[in-house]
Amino acid sequence: MRDLGQYNLEWNESFEFKFVKLSELSPSEREIYDKTSDIFNLIGGKPKIIKEISISETMRREASGMEAVGLWESDKKRIVIKRDQLEKIMLYAGTLLHETGHALSGAGDVSREFESELTNIIGKISAKLT
Repeated sequence: MRDLGQYNLEWNESFEFKFVKLSELSPSEREIYDKTSDIFNLIGGKPKIIKEISISETMRREASGMEAVGLWESDKKRIVIKRDQLEKIMLYAGTLLHETGHALSGAGDVSREFESELTNIIGKISAKLT
């Protein structure tokens, strides 16, 4: 008998992203994407561990069954962000920095290491605002 957890595992193993080329972004999406460096500059620049930021129409499902809005792929040194996050700068910046927290901490959600890295990121941004 397959439960929801097994279904999600099988789905993720067979999953393929539907990547979007930057040239395919709408002008408003591109305007937000082009703020990536500015967002990273809030925390001292793009971390060296992050080699690529990709945009995808589709994302893997989380353990809860919900579609993720972002993903850190440590093996590829890549952050993948769901295209709909480019609707608002707040959504894109939040997802980008969340996944950066995973990249820097090397930890998953709901872990002390990840929470500490998010606190560090928030502190860096706050220090720039004061």
